[in-house]
Amino acid sequence: MQTIVTFEWSSNVANEVVGATASTTNHRADLPVSKVFGEQVHHLYNYGMNACDDPVLVNNCLVQCFLLVGTRPELLNQHQSVVSNVFKAFRRILIQNKGANLFTSRNEMSRVLTSLKQEALFLKFERKLAYCEIAIIMDLPIEQLRRQISKALDNLVRDK
Repeated sequence: MQTIVTFEWSSNVANEVVGATASTTNHRADLPVSKVFGEQVHHLYNYGMNACDDPVLVNNCLVQCFLLVGTRPELLNQHQSVVSNVFKAFRRILIQNKGANLFTSRNEMSRVLTSLKQEALFLKFERKLAYCEIAIIMDLPIEQLRRQISKALDNLVRDK
């Protein structure tokens, strides 16, 4: 996996782009969308850089995601985690802009694992998300996700 990349984005910028009026109705209902983004922007940026290693594209996709969720907060499903839904929206925007070939950089892991397995491992072990959150982000049934992560770990152990 790549090292963590720093990203300069203040909550003031988030408030200017999104506005601090939109909110959601789940366990973080008291937080405006811009505050959630302010808390997650570094994680989103690192996810994007690991997914495609193109800082300009990642920055553009972050802005698109801010605008989308800020203008249409109903896209954040009320029955799921706001963070998972923000990651899911960001992932969709990345795929729309780059194509389905996320996590296909020329690193040692890409020689052994598919991009889907790399992404699942990144979200599980780098972001330390729960299986249910990763399943939401990647639009996979939870059992399929568990199998993908298990197979990925097996592949890595066999390759050593």
